[in-house]
Amino acid sequence: MLGKATATQEVMRRLRKMQAGDSLELLTWKKDRSLLLFKQSKDEIVVYERGFVEDEYRIKFGKLKKLLKREFPRSHKIRIKAESGK
Repeated sequence: MLGKATATQEVMRRLRKMQAGDSLELLTWKKDRSLLLFKQSKDEIVVYERGFVEDEYRIKFGKLKKLLKREFPRSHKIRIKAESGK
């Protein structure tokens, strides 16, 4: 579990290093909200959002920080699970 500020930086760092097909799952401490980030290509991420909003969409890498702040507004700790697509 990481603090929210640290987790945002860690997610961005991990996504830059990941191969297409790999994913990260971000969960709140209570595990009642989550984001599944699936790296589609170098600059495109498919997001499966389960929380305040339940949706699925594609975003560019640069818009991810804003999404993380919206989905986890009051969470102080975030769990990160990584999965390889291979």
